[in-house]
Amino acid sequence: MHDLDTLRADLITRWTRAFDRVAEVMREPVDAVDTVYTVYPAFPLENFTATKFKPGARLSRTPSKDGDDYKFRLDARGRPLQVRFSHTVNGFDWQGIYLYGTHDVEYIEVCLQTGVPSVYNRLALKDGLVVSEQRFLVNGGAGALSSRTSPDLPRRILDTPEAYALYLVQYDVQRGITVAAVEHHEVGGETHRPTLTYEYDAAGSLQRIVQHWPDETRTLFAAKTKTTTKSLAEDLSARIATAVLTRLATLPSTPRLQALELSYREHDSPIPMLVPLTEADQVDSLALSANVAGGRWLKLDDESFAPAITEFTARAEASDNGAVGKMLRAAALRITKKARAELPVAPTFVAFAIDWELEGDELAKILKQCGADANQLKAWRKLGWL
Repeated sequence: MHDLDTLRADLITRWTRAFDRVAEVMREPVDAVDTVYTVYPAFPLENFTATKFKPGARLSRTPSKDGDDYKFRLDARGRPLQVRFSHTVNGFDWQGIYLYGTHDVEYIEVCLQTGVPSVYNRLALKDGLVVSEQRFLVNGGAGALSSRTSPDLPRRILDTPEAYALYLVQYDVQRGITVAAVEHHEVGGETHRPTLTYEYDAAGSLQRIVQHWPDETRTLFAAKTKTTTKSLAEDLSARIATAVLTRLATLPSTPRLQALELSYREHDSPIPMLVPLTEADQVDSLALSANVAGGRWLKLDDESFAPAITEFTARAEASDNGAVGKMLRAAALRITKKARAELPVAPTFVAFAIDWELEGDELAKILKQCGADANQLKAWRKLGWL
C-alpha cells in the first residue's frame, strides 16, 4: 500500500509527463464501434469496475440542438475510449482518452487551444479491484499561464496553487472487499484528509459509504432500496419542508419575510441553501442569492436527510429528468402554504426552489408553481424583480 504523500508525488510526475502525450490523446481510437452523446459529463473513472463502466448520465444516439454535448466513442464492451466537448461561449475545446491496462486505468484530457493536460486521472488495480485513485485537475486559473511555447509551464502551474486541484484516495481492501479508505483533497493550497467507512449487510452487499471530516459526516453512497422514486421524493419533500419551517420559526418576527429562495444545484447540491428576503430589504431582483448577503443565508444539515437524499440523488442523476427540482418545488409549495398559515410572514410570502444555472429564465413559472398568484407576479414585475 502506498501512502498518500507517495501517491501525490507520483501523480505530479504522471501529470507532468502527460504534456508529452498530447499526440496520443489526439489519435482516433481504432477499436471504437459506437458513438453516444450526453448533455452532462459522464463516465468518470470512479464509476469504473472490471465488469461494468456505468456512464452516470443519460446517453443519446444524437446530439442536442444547442450542440454543447459530450461526444463519446465506445468500444465493443460499451467502455469509453474517447470524449470530445466544447465550451461555445468561451471558445475552448477539450479531448480526452481512456486507456485500459491490467494494472491501471487512465484518463487524460487536453485543452486543444492551450495544449495543457487539463485532467489526469488514474486508477491503480490489483486483482481487478481498485486500490487507489489519483486525479489532477487544471482549473480556469491556469488559463493566463498557458502557452504552447513555454517549456516551464508545468512548473509555473504547480507554483500557482489556485491553478489546480488534487484528489487522492487509498483504499483498504481485505479479501476482495473495500472496508475503509483515506482521501487527500488539495484545493488552492489547502489540504484535507477525510476518511471513508463502508457498511455492508449480512449478505455482504454494500449499503452505505460515509465520509468523515473533523466536524461532520457525509453519506456519499446509499444502496438502492425497494422504495419507489416517487415515494422517496414525497418523503424528502415533506422532511425538507418541515426542516425549513423549523428554521424559519426561529427568525425574528419583524421585519416580516416576504420571500425565501431555496437555492440548489441539480447536479451538485440537492439540499438547498435558504436565502431570506424581508420587507425591509432593498433588492434589484428576486435572484436573492445574488442580492442578499451570504451571512444571512440559512443552511440545513444535509446528513439529517441521509441516506434517503443520497439514494434519491443517484436515481435523479440516472434519469436526468429534473427530479431534484420537482421535489424541491413541492417542498417550497408546502412551505409557502404552511408559513402563511402558521408563521408571522407577509400575506404574499412565497418560498421558491431554483437552480439559477439551469432555470434562471423560468422564474415566473417557478414562482407560480410554488404558490405565487397572478397579482403577486404583477406586483413584482412593477418593481422590476421579474
